[in-house]
Amino acid sequence: NAKEIIDDVGVLMAEKIRQLPTRCQYAIKLLACVGSKCNKSVIKMIMPEEEGLHDEQVGKKRKISDTSDDLFSMLNFAVDEGILQKDLENYMFAHDQIQLAAYSLIPENERGPMHKLIGNLILTSASDNEENDVLFLVVNQLNRGIAFIHEEEKIELAMLNLRAGE
Repeated sequence: NAKEIIDDVGVLMAEKIRQLPTRCQYAIKLLACVGSKCNKSVIKMIMPEEEGLHDEQVGKKRKISDTSDDLFSMLNFAVDEGILQKDLENYMFAHDQIQLAAYSLIPENERGPMHKLIGNLILTSASDNEENDVLFLVVNQLNRGIAFIHEEEKIELAMLNLRAGE
C-alpha cells in the first residue's frame, strides 16, 4: 500500500543521510528543523563554521571530508547526493520525505533544544535590516522549543509573537 512505500522511502533516505559525513548530517538535521527550504543568509546564521561542526568520522570514503571548512561545499555535497536542491538564494530538500527522514534522525528529546538554539542564533545574528524578514522563522523556532525556554525568556517570546502577528 502507499503508506508502506512512503515509510520505506523514509527509512531508505534516513539511511542515506546516516552515510554522509558527520558535519553534513548535522547541517541537514538543522535544515530539517528550519523547514523544507532555507535561505543561504539564514544558513550562515544557524551554522557558524566554528560551532558544533567539527566531529569526524573515521574510515568513511566520501567525496567530501568531515574536516572541510566550507559550509556550502558540504551542502553542495548533499545536493550532489540528491538529498538537497538549491537555487540562487536557497537550499531545499529534494522531497518532503527526505526532510521528514532527516528530522526523524534527531532524537525527540533533542528537538526542542535544537529549535530553541536555531531561534536564538537567528535572533542574535540577524541585522536590524534582516530582523523583520526572519521574524516568523524566529518565532516558529522558539515556539517549537518553548518547553526549554526559561520563564524570563517567555515574556520576550510573547513580545516576538505579538510583533509577528501585527
